[in-house]
Amino acid sequence: MSVTATPAAPGGDPRGCPVGTTSQAAVGHLEQAMWRLVSYFGDPLADLDAALAADPAWLLPYLVKANALLTMAEHRFNRMAEASVAQGVAANTGRGMPEREAAHLAATRAGLAGQWRTACDHWDAILVDHPQDLAALLPAHLFDFYRGDSLNLRKRVARVLPDWSPAAPLYSYVLGQYAFGLEEGNLYPQALEAGQRALALDRRDPWAVHAVAHVHEMLGEYDEGARWLASREPDWSPDNGFAFHNWWHLALFQVEKLDSDAALRIFDEHIAPGAEMALQQVDAAALLWRLTLMEVDVGDRWARLAPAWPVAAPDGGFYSFNDLHAVLTHVGAGDISAAQSILDLAVAGAGAATTCGAAAGDTGVPLMRSVIAMAQGRDADAVDGLIAVRETAHRFGGSHAQRDLIEQTLLAAAIRAGRRPLARHLLNERMMAKPESPLTGFWKQRVG
Repeated sequence: MSVTATPAAPGGDPRGCPVGTTSQAAVGHLEQAMWRLVSYFGDPLADLDAALAADPAWLLPYLVKANALLTMAEHRFNRMAEASVAQGVAANTGRGMPEREAAHLAATRAGLAGQWRTACDHWDAILVDHPQDLAALLPAHLFDFYRGDSLNLRKRVARVLPDWSPAAPLYSYVLGQYAFGLEEGNLYPQALEAGQRALALDRRDPWAVHAVAHVHEMLGEYDEGARWLASREPDWSPDNGFAFHNWWHLALFQVEKLDSDAALRIFDEHIAPGAEMALQQVDAAALLWRLTLMEVDVGDRWARLAPAWPVAAPDGGFYSFNDLHAVLTHVGAGDISAAQSILDLAVAGAGAATTCGAAAGDTGVPLMRSVIAMAQGRDADAVDGLIAVRETAHRFGGSHAQRDLIEQTLLAAAIRAGRRPLARHLLNERMMAKPESPLTGFWKQRVG
């Protein structure tokens, strides 16, 4: 499958954005890469390399490659992104660049410097003049997610969507992004409508499938959510780079039903295999932790997952959302020393004047300390630490569904600490949101 061929406008891309190349072949390869980036089908880096082979001095493909690497949210990929920018600037020397591409360079450099909010501001300024610039919208949308900026996760797409024609190339994927932003803004009926409208245009859009799955998750519709993902599985799963995360959502629906055997089968068959990037390892750790809180025997899965997480700088301590899941993994594997090493790295990183440094200081470090306290039997300390940051935990990224792990950890810690009035107080929130869920019933029984 490939993107539908759409002729580029003279001097522009298929959506009319100006480009710094006269090579139509290079523009075509970049468009194919953009489709892969939003659809997760195939390798966009290969298409970007093909664009550069067609025009080695064109800066934009270097920057799109750098942004794709930056949005992996790992230090090792940051270094690769730095190399791509350096190569692009050197190749472009003496040729000059359009104003749009100069603005993209400033945005990418801000991202490389760890100034994710500034990078998003630069991309938003590009979108003011070029609302159909998907090369600006996509990384800004992802960094809104990583920064826990649910307002802009919706509104940034809303600011440009009316300027997109439904006939514009890749329009359905932008609509899918909007659906996810709506869901994270708790606008569930609107999110469901937008996601289904996107899928009516392209049924293989895994991001739109994902947005609808989130709606079912937040509404406690575990049977509907499981049926939804299972019915669409031939569209979103085969040969797709986002499939592992949609499998994770399917596993969460099984957890909600207390079917731990089904959840572990999904883990073994679809989540753990090939989990080489932090984005994948996060899902693996998050699923096992939920099951561990429920006192499910997960066998040696923690021990098998642990070696994938770095315990040294600069990889450890880079992004505290990842670091928290590394701590969960090492605690699950019974290696408190390794968990403490990750915490130490996060504490050191909290001093950096970057987006990640700020998030580590006010959110990541307290959360990691609380998990380690719980592992050491200091449940009262864990409760106090988790309560202190539960209302601001969005600052270090993730979705509502992902951060529910924090709520369940707090509930378990409160029960273990003997603070049952607090546990009942917390459980009431879950009962109002998901009154029919077997998982809610499980926690109700534990609280007593």
